[in-house]
Amino acid sequence: MNMLKRYIVWLRRMSHSRGFGVQSPSAYRFIRYVLCEHYPYYGYDELRHEHPSLPWLVRKRMELYFRIANYRQASRLISNGTDTQLLASYVGRGCRRTRIVADVETPDDTVEIARVCAVEGCEAYVDRLLEHTDSHTILIMEDIADNPTARRIWQRLLDSPKVSVSYDLYWAGVAFFDTERFKTCYIVNF
Repeated sequence: MNMLKRYIVWLRRMSHSRGFGVQSPSAYRFIRYVLCEHYPYYGYDELRHEHPSLPWLVRKRMELYFRIANYRQASRLISNGTDTQLLASYVGRGCRRTRIVADVETPDDTVEIARVCAVEGCEAYVDRLLEHTDSHTILIMEDIADNPTARRIWQRLLDSPKVSVSYDLYWAGVAFFDTERFKTCYIVNF
C-alpha cells in the first residue's frame, strides 16, 4: 500500500518536478540543485554502506539534510529528533564543521538550520526557535502531510510574517526567513 501511495503522490505532483514553472532564479536553483538533485553526491555510497537497512523515506530525508548542510555550510543544525547519530552521520558528510545540537544554547544564538519532528512539545520548541531566526535561517518541518500536529505547525509557519519562501515537499517542508523576498510557497515533487 505504501508503494501505491508514493506513486499517487508522485503523479499528483508531477507538474511540480525539478523547478518547472518557478520564476525566481534563486528558488529555481534551490529546487533544482539542493532539493531535487538526482546526481549522486560524493558521500552517498559510503553512507549507504554504513547504513544499509534504512527505509527509503528515511534515506531520502537524510540525503536531503546532507544536501542542505552542504548548501548552507552552517556550524550547527538544531534538531529535536531522536535519530541524532544517523543525522550527524549524514550532515557531517555534507559539511564537516556542522554539529548537531538539541536546542538553542544561549539566548543570543541565531538558528542556522533547524529540523523539527512532530513529537510532544514541538510547538513550544518551534516558538523558541522562531525567536532566534534571521534572514539566513532554514527550518525543516518533517511529516507535514501525515501528521496533524506537523501540519498545524507548518500552516502556522506559512502564515507567519517571518517566513518568506517555503517549499512543500509533501514528506517535509522547508522554510526560509529572508523577509526581503516575496512570500511564496512552492509545491515540489520531492
